[in-house]
Amino acid sequence: MSKNIEPAGMTAQAAISEQEMEKMIEQYEGTSEKRNMKGPLGKFIAAVAALFTLFFMYQGSVGVIAPEINRGVYVGITIFLSVLLFPASKKSPGNRITVLDAILAIAALVTTGYFMFMYPQMANRIGFVTDLDMVMSVIAIILSLECVRRVTGNALCIIAAVFLLYAYFGNYFPGMLSHKGFSIARISSFSYASLYGIYGSVAAIFASFVFLFITFGTFLEASGAGKFFIDFPYSFLGRARGGPAKVAVLASGFMGSINGSATANVVTTGTFTIPLMKKVGYHPHMAGAIETVASTGGMLMPPIMGAGAFIMAEFTGIPYWDIVKACFIPAILYYFYLYLMVDFQAHNLGLKGLPKEELPDPWQILKKGWYYTIPIIVIVYMLVAGYSPPMAAVIASVLAMMLSWIDKDTRMSAQDIYNTLVKSAVTSITVGATVGAIGLIIGVVYLTGLGLKFSDLLLSLSGGYIFMAIILIAISAYMLGMGITATTSYVILAVLAAPALQEMGVPLLHSHLIIFWASLIANVNPPVCLAAFAAAAIAKAPPMKTGWTSLIFAQPLYIMPLVFAYAPAILLVGETSEIVRTVISVTVGVIMAACFFQSWLLRRLMLIERVWVAVAAVLTIHPGEYSDYIGIAMAIAILIFQFLTRKKKVVSKEINPAV
Repeated sequence: MSKNIEPAGMTAQAAISEQEMEKMIEQYEGTSEKRNMKGPLGKFIAAVAALFTLFFMYQGSVGVIAPEINRGVYVGITIFLSVLLFPASKKSPGNRITVLDAILAIAALVTTGYFMFMYPQMANRIGFVTDLDMVMSVIAIILSLECVRRVTGNALCIIAAVFLLYAYFGNYFPGMLSHKGFSIARISSFSYASLYGIYGSVAAIFASFVFLFITFGTFLEASGAGKFFIDFPYSFLGRARGGPAKVAVLASGFMGSINGSATANVVTTGTFTIPLMKKVGYHPHMAGAIETVASTGGMLMPPIMGAGAFIMAEFTGIPYWDIVKACFIPAILYYFYLYLMVDFQAHNLGLKGLPKEELPDPWQILKKGWYYTIPIIVIVYMLVAGYSPPMAAVIASVLAMMLSWIDKDTRMSAQDIYNTLVKSAVTSITVGATVGAIGLIIGVVYLTGLGLKFSDLLLSLSGGYIFMAIILIAISAYMLGMGITATTSYVILAVLAAPALQEMGVPLLHSHLIIFWASLIANVNPPVCLAAFAAAAIAKAPPMKTGWTSLIFAQPLYIMPLVFAYAPAILLVGETSEIVRTVISVTVGVIMAACFFQSWLLRRLMLIERVWVAVAAVLTIHPGEYSDYIGIAMAIAILIFQFLTRKKKVVSKEINPAV
């Protein structure tokens, strides 16, 4: 099957190979470059990776065997593959392993095996640690830190190490952060010999949910579905005003929901959409910004949300489907705002769509590839019907593979299936390598009671005001996001900050969604916005300028967390009348915000009109019955006025912030 994906009507130069995509993802996601392993050892590693995927697909279809086996296999094999595939430093060989790598790989298998077989005994004699327990615990902690350092860099490794030092030197910390301090034996055994540390809830979530949905995304892409989900919106939106940008909005929203990485989404869809946007007249930095924001929003889009919905369901105990239903309206508003920004920008620049002769027939595209929607429909149906998410992911993966056989150009051979199994495991390492380090952090939080102390600190710094608490959480998420993934940032802050929001009266689901949305800010907010930098590289645009433009296009990321707290009906909670009023009001607010930033509604806005729509946006987004009605009335008034004066030419010397 073809390894290059190219939408109809594009030149061959616009498409890049799968290997080039992977290199770009590694570069801009902050992950290290993998070794290029060949020969017998390379084949052995590939076989282990394929069996790793098959094990969890089997387990997803029959149910978890035992917690210690499920989590142990996931953590152990992830570390095993990480130390073999990712070099210790830039000076390490890129095509073979070293003696140290072999020792660490064997140590990963030994410590994991010891945990799986000895866990029942260690659980029964909790509080009593043997010398061998102690040795295995220390080795497992070192392996977890080294694994995340090799794969994702120093940031999360340092954070986890700081948490471990906090557990040991707790009596030296000031004020409410102080605690008695724990011995190395206590810290290591709690982190290793229990289901609260390295092999804790995060390992369970990643092993049972995240890994299988990464596998599903890999099979869906390998089946040819990725090409269809770019080609189809390209075919019927390409002629529209600023059409390629609208293609980016739709295609990136869908693909991002599956792959769970903004940077990977930028590289996957941006290599096609960004050159097309530039072709119809978008400035390079603007094309990069639009793709960045569209790709980032994929993690907010149901039904999969980049596996975020499943992680949230495990943390909160709220049924998956309830989370999906609650997230639907905010995600739609996010993309509605971006669509309006794109459309208004096209008006501002006088852009047109692509010529009809350059576009494929949308009905032919649909006729040829409609069946690629079946796996998504099956997943949604199974989840609504009460089947387990792992089973839904496994069945959808197998279905995607079978659907590839319909078209001879995408038909997956036995070798293709094997390669996809290998790729699923290798791709999962990027997120799986963080599991041990996150487990150490959460283990320290439980052991020291830091969660309650952090909540008290957040309450104290915010003065008990929800608005200030959300600002502080957003700053924390942004700072964490500079060095770690959005998912990792969410997991850490969900443990530390969500309880504080709940103490202030914010409901459980709303608290987690506030943190989840805030965790994505680092993708678009300079100075470290890796998704924007990846898009800038494709667009050949200034990275920082692309980042600042992304910030303007991604305003819902900053607004929605406040809406969740102050207008909870946006999540379809409360009385029907309140839900309807809130949804209408916030929708109007989103429209007015886009009008303000692009200075356009039915024509270019005059300065006084721009101030008017800004006030209308604030009133409609701000919670309150009277403010909603006033804001909606102002929006209707400006719409009528613009309609009556739509032929009036407005000459403005203002600098459009989105340009």
